[in-house]
Amino acid sequence: MRVPVWLVLALCLVASPSRAQTEPEPPPVSEPDPELVFLLDGIDVRGNDRTADHVIRRVLPFEIGAPLDVDDERLEQARWQLLGTGFFDSVELSIERGRERGRVVLVVDVRERNTVLLEEIALGVSEGLNGERSYGGDIYVGSTLSETNLFGTGTSLQGSFVLSMLQQGLRLRFHEPRFAGTPFALTIGAFFLNAREVYGDEDVLVTPIAPVDPEGPFGPEEVRYALVRYHRGGGWIGTGLSLDPENRINVSYQLEVVDVLSRPDAASERRGSEIVPIDFALHDGTSFVSTLTLGFAHDERDDPGLTRRGRLITLRGDLASRLLGGDYDFFRAQALWREWIALPGWEHSLRTTLFVGAALGDAPVFYRFYAADLSDLVPSRMLELNLDRRTPPNLLGTAIAELRFAQLGARVDVEYTFLIVRPNDAVRALFGFVDVGLYALADTDMFTRPIPGYPISVPIDLTFDVGIRLDTSVGVFQLAFSTLVGFVSL
Repeated sequence: MRVPVWLVLALCLVASPSRAQTEPEPPPVSEPDPELVFLLDGIDVRGNDRTADHVIRRVLPFEIGAPLDVDDERLEQARWQLLGTGFFDSVELSIERGRERGRVVLVVDVRERNTVLLEEIALGVSEGLNGERSYGGDIYVGSTLSETNLFGTGTSLQGSFVLSMLQQGLRLRFHEPRFAGTPFALTIGAFFLNAREVYGDEDVLVTPIAPVDPEGPFGPEEVRYALVRYHRGGGWIGTGLSLDPENRINVSYQLEVVDVLSRPDAASERRGSEIVPIDFALHDGTSFVSTLTLGFAHDERDDPGLTRRGRLITLRGDLASRLLGGDYDFFRAQALWREWIALPGWEHSLRTTLFVGAALGDAPVFYRFYAADLSDLVPSRMLELNLDRRTPPNLLGTAIAELRFAQLGARVDVEYTFLIVRPNDAVRALFGFVDVGLYALADTDMFTRPIPGYPISVPIDLTFDVGIRLDTSVGVFQLAFSTLVGFVSL
């Protein structure tokens, strides 16, 4: 019997299992993982001829064998932190293939820079070249020399000095960022100063000074001004800890001895339209200052030498007490906020600065806030030595003319910086800058009893500076109007 073809086809279709029954369903398509994570096989440091490998590795927050995300923001933070050490001109981080699939090597490629730096230079004449030098006019010179990467270990050693006929100073500082392999830093230092302080102006009234040599080279000045001569020396020890790449805390203890060599028995000065006694803010004879300091720093600058963008915030508190073994009880607080904004186009930027400080209690004179530190129109102090007895010009005609130093100080300014040229490797860049600001000084009693005789009793004045900065292989140097005021008569 013949079976129709259509019936055979129908039976085959019925008997054969469905496609869905014989073939498994394809697995669901998963979304691709946006994070590319590998295992860290090793760290390869390149380009470091002087700096030891472990100095670079200790900055990197990555462990061998741990997962490494190529988009981890800590990679960029580590790069900026290495640049912030000041040991390198450039730092590049990259990933290379490891020994096996899924493993990588982190490559740190650095270009080293000179770490022996001239950080500060002071040179001038205390009365200016055109000023009267018969009473204490003095030529002074000072500098700070640092090796920030001693023998490639990351340790820094710094020395500062000031030399003149009238004043001398020396300070040494040693800093180890990771003491004995711990995350804590160690800082130790010592200093000695042969110092003098001038109080008031030429209108002071001075009672007999003991001892005074009228025939000595500085005897007439001690009669003409309220002058205190003293020795000051001591040392400090401190530690610090990085909370993260941008934030750091520091604590230190300083003990110093102050020996007053000569001072007036009493003195007074004219302040505005009245005569007031002078507070020398120093104990007679030999005294001790015992100070505990706590500091905090937030630093996100792109370059610590010549910054174009970023922010720097520092807070510091100094507490001195008889309970710590000293003879002075006071508290000093300081706060600094600086913001850099890179402007579009060619290399130029704006920097804004706000500084405020207060020294409350029985603070010695050298712990107070000086016009020389806040104004660019008079030579700045160095090693806390007042190198020039002149006061800044009183451009606004306010009561600040009566204040050399005070318990309260503040400054706000804006600086514009622009690139002039990049000549060669020795002089990496030449920048110009213009800075304009306001500064203020005041004692606490001036809020209830302002200085009389001034149309503007608020002790505030203008300050400005203009000049050039050179980024060189041995440091950043500045030549400006403020640099030259030690050579001109104000």
